[in-house]
Amino acid sequence: MIYLDNNATTRLDPKVLQAMISIYELGPLNPSAIHQQGKKGKEKILQSRDWIARYFGVLPKEIYFTSSSTESLTTLIRGFVQGKKAKRILSTKIEHNAIDALLQALNSEGLIVDTIPVDSWGAPRIEQLIESIQPSTDLVILSSVYSETGVMLDLEAISEYLYHKKIPLIIDATAHIGKAPFKVYRGISAFCLSAHKFHGPQGMGMMFARSNFPFSPLLIGGYQEMHRRAGTENVAGIVGLQTALSLIDESSFSYMQELKNMLLCQLCTIGKINGDGPTVSNTLNIAFLDVDAETLMIRLDQCGVCVSMGSACSSGSIEPSRVLQNMGLDRTLARSSLRFSLCKFNTKEEIEKVIQILQDLLSATTL
Repeated sequence: MIYLDNNATTRLDPKVLQAMISIYELGPLNPSAIHQQGKKGKEKILQSRDWIARYFGVLPKEIYFTSSSTESLTTLIRGFVQGKKAKRILSTKIEHNAIDALLQALNSEGLIVDTIPVDSWGAPRIEQLIESIQPSTDLVILSSVYSETGVMLDLEAISEYLYHKKIPLIIDATAHIGKAPFKVYRGISAFCLSAHKFHGPQGMGMMFARSNFPFSPLLIGGYQEMHRRAGTENVAGIVGLQTALSLIDESSFSYMQELKNMLLCQLCTIGKINGDGPTVSNTLNIAFLDVDAETLMIRLDQCGVCVSMGSACSSGSIEPSRVLQNMGLDRTLARSSLRFSLCKFNTKEEIEKVIQILQDLLSATTL
């Protein structure tokens, strides 16, 4: 199998697995318990929290552990709306379903949701954001990298502008971490990530929220995570997340870019790249003209190659990508598009094989 769907999920790094096994071998660990086993668990969490805070250059008390980016985003967004009694939010129509569906729900509850226009560039530009902000805008929610195309937001410029405007900014960094350098600029009020996107465990997420960022907890019933997220902490998962972060090596970014360039050189002659803006090292979204991407994806799967038509949360849909259509692609072009997303474990030999398989399929089969 050649796995090129790493924006959906990644394989668990063997070093992460070993770190997690070492935690399970300590026996039952409930960090809320006051006996020695509970104290062991609590100490492991404190160590991981401190390390992660140093990694991002923030305070330990601003780091909260969750089950996923979806939970984190729901906590941050709904928690801010309820705690701040916010009435107007600004985002885009190309956000992940974890944001888009939540904003639709909040809109039905009376919240005003404004959207920044996005064109073929694939991410909102600062000029578009400035034009979209209203005097009553309470919060801005954006992705630092858009997972379907890999297009990067000009995070520094946008966060700096919003910092001076004193408008809070929530960043979904799920598709960013492990694919490009990430910096917590002073204009970022909160951000989230999921460990399984960078070779950590599934079911383990994290959110950062500045001390002055108000939000009500989503999960109540316990005092864990500084009273912001009730429920017994996943000690092994937390250690796994921290270990996965520690294994991110920026040299892997250039390696993944090299692999992507191999694909790009061959595929750009037979397809159209979706997203004109700068992209992260591992992601390529391409429209194969006059080809049904769902059929091509199935044929690739039969040949042992895993790719996708978009985000994993919507992969069960036969509808063309909502994100691509909201970037201006027509339904036919969106329906012809596939996403290839690489990781540090992929090889040049795999990419060469995928190129050959694609060329054979496209030349020999009506799709």
